[in-house]
Amino acid sequence: MAYATRSEVPVEGPAFVHPSAPPTASRTSRVVGAVFVVLSIAAIIAGVTTRFSRESQAAAARSGELRARRAAANLPPEVAIVSPESFAYSPHFSITGTLDPVQEADLGFNASGRLASVEVALGDHVEAGQLLASLDRRTIAAQSAVVAAAIDAGNAQLAMAQDRLRRAEALHARGATSDAELEAARQGLALATAQLGQAQAQTRVISSDGSNHQLRAPFAGTITRVPDGIGNVVMPGAALFRLEDMTKLVMHTGITERALDRIALGDSVSLERLPNVTGIVRAFVRSLDPINRRAPVEIEFDNAQGRLIGHQLLKGQILSDRPFPTMRIPSTAIRSDNTVLVVDGQNRVQARPVESIVEADGSGIVLFGLTPNDRVVARPTPDLGPGTVVRIAASSPARR
Repeated sequence: MAYATRSEVPVEGPAFVHPSAPPTASRTSRVVGAVFVVLSIAAIIAGVTTRFSRESQAAAARSGELRARRAAANLPPEVAIVSPESFAYSPHFSITGTLDPVQEADLGFNASGRLASVEVALGDHVEAGQLLASLDRRTIAAQSAVVAAAIDAGNAQLAMAQDRLRRAEALHARGATSDAELEAARQGLALATAQLGQAQAQTRVISSDGSNHQLRAPFAGTITRVPDGIGNVVMPGAALFRLEDMTKLVMHTGITERALDRIALGDSVSLERLPNVTGIVRAFVRSLDPINRRAPVEIEFDNAQGRLIGHQLLKGQILSDRPFPTMRIPSTAIRSDNTVLVVDGQNRVQARPVESIVEADGSGIVLFGLTPNDRVVARPTPDLGPGTVVRIAASSPARR
């Protein structure tokens, strides 16, 4: 059996294809292509033209805006103005002060000695004359005994001097003694009398010292400071106790020179955190403190119920029931240096000093410095100064 080898198998190669020439384009195809090219060029030209037109319009708008800005830069600043409104104002003058007891005192002994007893405790209410404390009285007792003995001796010497003088006068009457002896007897009596008086005076000194060894309350009040204990030696004048009468409290504060003409004795005073507590102006002085330039005022609050705290720092208002004419403007018109800007007839700005009070509703009450005919800048800006020419905004309610 015979097998054919691979080299003997006939292999057929690919058929050779002769390339053919491209088909010839027709006249219609050439016309369509030319039209397409023309339309494409026209669309490109139209797009370029449209874009150029838009850029030209934007440039013109920017140029117009720039010209408007340049024109506005040469114009005076525009401001809104308001007219002050006449207003009958009952003034409320703000105050700040400390509620001090109507009476208070630091108490100590007039004599030195060892503290023997303390009769009161912190917070006790005491009456006038009540014993607060006492010093060791043993020295006083010894001194009293010495003085008593001196008085007894003085009385004996006085009796002897009186008897000697009687006998000398009797002898002198009979001519049994000289004038010198009689005079000596009289001088002896005078000396004995003086010595007895000295001893008696020493008794009063000891009695006074004895009272100085007892400390009593000079007025009724509350004990707000006491010694830590007994046994210490105290010196004269050293403050050991503090006594405060808090049945009434007094606020010491001050008001401005202008407010002096608006308050009177008996005006009511309210406190911020204690709406149900009312005080009255009990005293003020028409003289300004040289340091803070305020006039001293005393305001009294009744504290019989003990609601108020001694030495408490509080804010309040003096309420006057005597209204007077003022001007009302927006608080935004009042500058930090207590001036307002007023526009004159030539539209020039003037700075006008005022005294004002800003109310809780945002309005400003001008006590002095404005008239109803003034034109006030409602919202002054830092660039506005005296002499600046301005334009009045068309929306200003007070435009004239």
